[in-house]
Amino acid sequence: MVNNRMEESFKKLSEQFQTIITSTAQRLANIEQKQELHSENTGVYTIQPDTSNNLTFKVSREWSNTHGFGGNWIVFQRRFNGLVNFYRNWTEYKQGFGDLHGEHWLGLDKLHAIVKTRQHELLIVLEDFDGVIAYAHYDNFKIGDESEKYILKSVGSYTGTANDSLTYHKGIQFSTYDQDNDQSDSKCAELFGGAWWFSSCCFRYLIFSVCSWCNIY
Repeated sequence: MVNNRMEESFKKLSEQFQTIITSTAQRLANIEQKQELHSENTGVYTIQPDTSNNLTFKVSREWSNTHGFGGNWIVFQRRFNGLVNFYRNWTEYKQGFGDLHGEHWLGLDKLHAIVKTRQHELLIVLEDFDGVIAYAHYDNFKIGDESEKYILKSVGSYTGTANDSLTYHKGIQFSTYDQDNDQSDSKCAELFGGAWWFSSCCFRYLIFSVCSWCNIY
């Protein structure tokens, strides 16, 4: 009888302890999420784009160079010195490469996971070697998943001081040197030494630009 009572008491204590651990972990997660949402520091953060699954990954968030569009932008491409090789294959563009603190490509799977959840804006910032800065802003950026070859589904309306070099490519699938999905007889990815949504090889693309930032919000 005494042993049974002790077992029951121990079981209740174990359940209470587990509840405390779970509750504490949830509170900590909520605090971290609130800190992330209200942080105004450019840096690397962990995000969970879709709360219906457990997918989490790290991204670089940008609060500067936003041209009056606010902060907390997620950077999916950053180039500034050309030291990272962007002439990569399909798998590398799918998964991402580089250093989130420096030059990098976030990865098409991660980019799709972010933009599929709700409407997102795209902000492209370009800087030449003389320090002249221009930007292009699109108010509804959306791409498909890998089964759709990450097709550029939408860009929305354009505003900015840089040329609109993206609207022309709407409806085009992503191309790399080992997956040619462009609309040209030439292989644009091989021609330019990179990868992008190529409708034709005559339009500029951002990976060729050494000083560029691509951000989504």
